[in-house]
Amino acid sequence: DLAEAIPALEAAINALNTLKPADITEVKAMKSPPAIVKIVMESICVMLAVKSERKPDGSGKMVEDFWGPSVKLLSDMKFLDRLKGYDKDNIPPNIMKKIRATYVTNPDFTPSVVKKASTACEGLCKWVCAMDVYDRVAKVVAPKKAKLAEAEEELGLQMTKLNEKRRQLQEVTDKLQALNDEFEAMQQKKKDLEDNIDLCSKKLDRAEKLIGGLGGEKDRWTQNAQ
Repeated sequence: DLAEAIPALEAAINALNTLKPADITEVKAMKSPPAIVKIVMESICVMLAVKSERKPDGSGKMVEDFWGPSVKLLSDMKFLDRLKGYDKDNIPPNIMKKIRATYVTNPDFTPSVVKKASTACEGLCKWVCAMDVYDRVAKVVAPKKAKLAEAEEELGLQMTKLNEKRRQLQEVTDKLQALNDEFEAMQQKKKDLEDNIDLCSKKLDRAEKLIGGLGGEKDRWTQNAQ
């Protein structure tokens, strides 16, 4: 989803980077700016929450005018920095609602059309359009980011439990290995004892046979002694 918004965002920032103070001054110095230039600057004022001025339109009616506030905005030395550092992840819904209803749906509100009137405003138009795209995508991405964070937290808990189970398993495995080692040692001891018993039995058998064989000699030795 972000793949759609990021290129537009990067293009908008690049467009702002190409703007020079002279470009801004040129727009600011316009006494009778073209309609599309005023529209672009209106959209910038809306994005930055700059209020309009109420002025008579010449027929006695009061209208909302953004050109005065636009000139003040363009006079701000940090104007471009405000756009570059704009909090694009938290654009108020009412601002985007007005941008979409009034500006980005205007067929003339396109960089190619705006460029014919002002190069500086072309970059500003690109920026507004990019904010629109990014905000639209961010609304889709934000819940996914939240789900991702939730899933990562759950994964962390499960991994902690898993590691504890692995630790317990290792303890049991170590105990089992120790018991197996002890069992093998006992088996060897048992075999050694059985071998010793067998050897002793054979010695005893040979001794009994030897004693039995010497029993007949006792009488002969007694007679000889007498």
